[in-house]
Amino acid sequence: MDLTKFPRNTLDHHLGHELLEIKKDFVKSKLIIQDKHKQPMGLVHGGTYASLAETICSYGATYESGGLFVGVNNNTDFLKSAKEGELICEAKPISKGKSYQLWECRIFNFENLCAVSKVRLQKIK
Repeated sequence: MDLTKFPRNTLDHHLGHELLEIKKDFVKSKLIIQDKHKQPMGLVHGGTYASLAETICSYGATYESGGLFVGVNNNTDFLKSAKEGELICEAKPISKGKSYQLWECRIFNFENLCAVSKVRLQKIK
């Protein structure tokens, strides 16, 4: 599995989610906000934030583990709305075990912290 970019024909590719950096205990990505990312009231949809967080946390947990980690719980708190510009996502581990990991993702729009996600991941391979 190539962890340097998001594969074509996936949700992340469709959304325009771009991986910027991945290294031990850190992942950074971005998304340029488009109308397709918004809910009917013109704000970025909460599912967009949750999807971005789950992807980069899964990538981070998988990156050096020698296994494949997937999300089994995603708790995303929405703090400030976004309408335009880009979302910058940064994820770091909170706890790293052999079978389970817990990561936190912070999502920014300009200098505003818009969402914080905690994603629990389970090793499946």
